[in-house]
Order: sequence, then structure tokens, then C-alpha cells
Amino acid sequence: METAHDAVMVPSPSQSLKLHDQCVNTYGKTFRVYGFGYFDQRVLTLDPRAMNYILNNNQIYEKPWQSQRMISNLIGNGLLSSEGMHHKKQRKVMNPAFSLSNMKAYSPIFLQKAHQLRRRWLGLIAGSEPAETLDLVHWISRATFDVIGLTGFNYVFNAIENEDNAVYLAYKEMFDLAVNQGQNLRALGSIWYPWLDTIWPTDATRVVKESHKIIYGVGNQLVQEAKRKIMEGTVDDKNSKSMLGLLIKSNLSNTNPEQQITDEDIMDQINTFFFAGSDTTSLALAWTFLLLCQKPQYQTQLRDEILSVYTPPDGDEEPDYSLDFSVIDNLPFLDKVTKESLRLIPPVHSSIRVALQDDVIPTKYPVKLGDGTETYGVKIAKGQFVHVPMEGFNLDKTVWGEDAWEFRQVLFSMQGWSSSN
Repeated sequence: METAHDAVMVPSPSQSLKLHDQCVNTYGKTFRVYGFGYFDQRVLTLDPRAMNYILNNNQIYEKPWQSQRMISNLIGNGLLSSEGMHHKKQRKVMNPAFSLSNMKAYSPIFLQKAHQLRRRWLGLIAGSEPAETLDLVHWISRATFDVIGLTGFNYVFNAIENEDNAVYLAYKEMFDLAVNQGQNLRALGSIWYPWLDTIWPTDATRVVKESHKIIYGVGNQLVQEAKRKIMEGTVDDKNSKSMLGLLIKSNLSNTNPEQQITDEDIMDQINTFFFAGSDTTSLALAWTFLLLCQKPQYQTQLRDEILSVYTPPDGDEEPDYSLDFSVIDNLPFLDKVTKESLRLIPPVHSSIRVALQDDVIPTKYPVKLGDGTETYGVKIAKGQFVHVPMEGFNLDKTVWGEDAWEFRQVLFSMQGWSSSN
């Protein structure tokens, strides 16, 4: 298998699409890259059959312990960091909370917060000192915190109106500092040697520690109060339909203690909900708005489609929050725009797995070997890392066409994708 000597493992978004394209043209869709030195030889693949095999065989490929530790240090051992039986047990307990019927029940909350955000924006651009620009990522993040607070735990952040809630501020400070600082040598060192954070704490570790005190303090109160009401039968409708309420009921309904998750696991899921649901959503929506601004014809078509099923209120008129979820879900152009935006700029650009045993990864396309010959399938050794670049695959011109880097595939069809891959 050929080695991409010029590949950068974590390129910037402005360079990654060109780098992936260059590597595919030079080395094929599956090639070897170096991690930390010559002896850390990894595999990177954009082959659809290989990607599907790796991501659907978690008994052979799981997140490396380094990734698990890095994530769990920040948000606990929830779904994003756990693996194996622990992950399977968490998934089983959490599945009822994410049923389609429950998601539909949250639709009024989504509409309520969308209208509240709209009113705030109108006030900012039409006030005595009109704002010339709006930071969409920041504002949408405030709205998503409100939505997750209400749907997840019936907890009121009111972040759209004021950014003064202690839990909200703890989350924002922790994520902004821990995520935006980058992975310097000191941060990487603490993954291998956790005791460094005890004897040599940094600003980031201190912020995370203080934030955890606030978050887990409030989280424990929410969990204990919800458990008490459920066990006493005094839980109201809002709390019983929240993700936390459904999660606790699902957990308590399992009579086998070995199949239950602990209160600490539940609080780790709270952290995971906010981490996975807030900034990822705000980033995806902000990029979608930018792409629509660059294609005014799409923006107009999408607005017309939405206005065909929903009329926003005038002035101080009370909005209608009863729009059925299925009406929104069945808007064809909205569906196409959303898929195209997520294809072009996915909030999570890549994933990494480690092989738990020697294996052969099947491939759809031939793999170039160092001697110039080609073969199908990739031999992988136990302990070897495999990179799965979703962003690179989403922008692969051999899959999506020569204009794959442009926001234009609003006629994207899953049928066409399935027939060719």
C-alpha cells in the first residue's frame, strides 16, 4: 500500500478538500499515512465499502483509548466516549428517549425558540442603535442551549434573552477554552499521563474542573428530583416527556441491575447532550445560512416552500406553535438543502478507529501497492489506527462530480447514490 508522505493528519478546513483530492489522485482511495513518527503507520480510506465495514464492525474497530480519554475528561463517559458493553448498555437504556414520536412532541419547543430568536434579531437590527452584523453561530448556540434545556431536562436557561445562567456559562467557558485551545504538547501529554493535570494544572484543566463542579452539581439535583417524582408517581407531563425523564423511566423499568446505568452515567449523558447538540447544530445552521446567502435563488425557493405551510406572526401577534412535525419533515426542498449543506460542510469532519485484532478491510476500489501493483482489500494489524475522513468522502469528485466542492446538488438523490456505490 502506498504511503502519502505529504499528507497532513489534521489539515485546516480550507486545505483539507484539496489535500484529500491530491492524495486520492496520487495514491488511490486507500493509502498509508504516518502519525507520530515512522513507526506509527496508519491507514486512511475514502473507499465507501471500507468505510462502511469499519464503522459497522465495532467489535473489531473502536475509538482509540486516547480519544476516549480526551472526550471523557471533558464531558464524562457518555455515548461519545464509551465503547464495548458499556456503550451497548447506554444505547439500550437511551433508545426510548429518541423515538420518532418523542422527537415529534418537541416540535412546539423548536418553534417557540425559533420565534424568540427571530424577535431578538429584529430588535437588534431595528433598535435605536441598529446592529450592522449578527454573530449567527453565537446566537444560534444560545437558542440550541435553550432547546436542549427544555426538551432534555425541562430546565430553563433563557439564554436567548440573557447569558447569565451559571450552568450555561460553565458550559460555554469550558467548551470555548478546552476545544478552541487546540491540542498542544501539554494537552496531549495529559492524555498519556493524567497525573500531569494534578501536579501541573493549566488554565484549561482548572476551568474544566470548576465547570464540572457547577454542571454535575445541578445535574445531580435534576436527576435525583426526576427519579423521586417518577418513583412517587408525581411527575408532570413536561418532565415525563423530557429526555431525562424518559431516560430515567427506561433505566428504572429494567429489573436487572446489571443492565441499568448509574446516576453518574446519566449525568454524563447530560453533558453529552449539550456537547453533541449545541455547537454542532449552531455551526451546521450558520454554514447553511452562509451557503444560502451565496445562492439567493435557493434561499428564495426555500423561503417560499416554508411560507407555503407556515405564516409567521405580525408584530406582537402570538405565534402558532401547533405546526405538525411531519409537515416540516416532508418539505422536499428543505430536505435537499439540509443534506447538501451537511455534505459540503459536515460538523464532524472525520473519525478515527483502532483495530482490536488483525483483519482484512474489504475495498470497492483497488489499492495501490508500493511495487506498483494493485490489489483489493487492506491488511490491518492489531493496534493500528484507521482514519475515516467523512469530509473527504463527501467532497470526493469521483463520487459527486467535478463540481462536488460547490453548493449546488439540491437535486441530490439517495437512489442515485445507492445504485452507483
